[in-house]
Amino acid sequence: MGIFGRKKNQPSVAGLDIGGGTRLHVEASPAEIKRIAKDMRRRAEAGDVEAMGHLGRILEYQGKAAEAVLWHRQAAAGGEVESAVWLAGRLVAQGQHQQAVEYLRIAVQGGYLPAAFNLGALLLAQDEHSEEGARWMLRAAESGHQKAIEYLGLDMAKLRAARESVATDVAEAERGDAAAAHRAAMNLLDLAEGEEAERWLDVAARGGIADAAWELALRLRDRGETGRALELLEQAGRGGRAGAAKLAGLWLYEDGDPAGAVPLLRRAVQEGEHLITPILGAALSAAGDLDGAEAVLRPAAEAGDWQAQFNLLSVLQQQAARTGAQPSEEMWDLLGRASLGVHADAQGRLDAGKPEQAAALLRVAARAGDPAAQRSLAKVLLAMDPNDPEGREWRRRSGGGS
Repeated sequence: MGIFGRKKNQPSVAGLDIGGGTRLHVEASPAEIKRIAKDMRRRAEAGDVEAMGHLGRILEYQGKAAEAVLWHRQAAAGGEVESAVWLAGRLVAQGQHQQAVEYLRIAVQGGYLPAAFNLGALLLAQDEHSEEGARWMLRAAESGHQKAIEYLGLDMAKLRAARESVATDVAEAERGDAAAAHRAAMNLLDLAEGEEAERWLDVAARGGIADAAWELALRLRDRGETGRALELLEQAGRGGRAGAAKLAGLWLYEDGDPAGAVPLLRRAVQEGEHLITPILGAALSAAGDLDGAEAVLRPAAEAGDWQAQFNLLSVLQQQAARTGAQPSEEMWDLLGRASLGVHADAQGRLDAGKPEQAAALLRVAARAGDPAAQRSLAKVLLAMDPNDPEGREWRRRSGGGS
């Protein structure tokens, strides 16, 4: 997610500004406090949200923390901001960050903007790509919160210009300018205003902007609206956006619809996306067309594509199983060449200091039944974590012990 560049400093939980504690101004005698507490309890039990918060603060003052928490929870559920902030601070101190997030949402939605930095920091600590976290962090920065400004590395003049640009483009979009709708949407995405951005992406897509259709498709896919996303990809492809057929085919294949994926993947290969030939072969095989899969995979396998080699091996094994034939010399040759290929690629990743990528490559071959890849995958995983259960399982499968 981009908000005018990269984040400069990752805020830690220790750097939060969450307050909390007693906000009760005590100027009454103990007897008077007791009378007030009794009155607040009566009102709170009758459903008065404000009284619930006041009662919680009185109970804090009296040292009755457990009961104070109960009343603060009820008050926060009713939208009482101070109770929500108090609970968030208490939960952060206890390490219960996810619950703290829920109370901070109540606080900021109730208009307590100082909680925006804290909410943004917690959300971004959980997921550095959190759009909601970025949005709240940005709002904190715009309110003048120095830590938020430093975290985002913001040029406030640039931010103000972006807001003005959005307003101008929205005004033009409302008069039917699809290109302006697209510009507004992309700026809104940079400002972490995803919901509003999607509105203008839709307007731009309906106005024939292929890149807007593509961007909206990606966002809809992320939240599971694949049907509409595929329609938008088709529209993007018709509008000249490269890669639309490839992406749609991959989505369908991933979602367990190989027959639906095949024509799209074929089109992508015809458009020059030769790197997905192994996936087209796998989709044909999964759809039951073994001869078609072999025809697609064999040229790529002979050209040295190890993924195509593994997939062709799988096809030949399935064909042999249908006829009861024994493994052929070609199958053993394919396994050997594919194993050399995947190991060479994986070694390159290891040499570059990217063991996770090496493991991902070896995992493809290991799952295809390559015992050498299984042994190598076990070594890589266990080197990263000697107690990794997946590493131990691959070591067991490859005959290397438990």
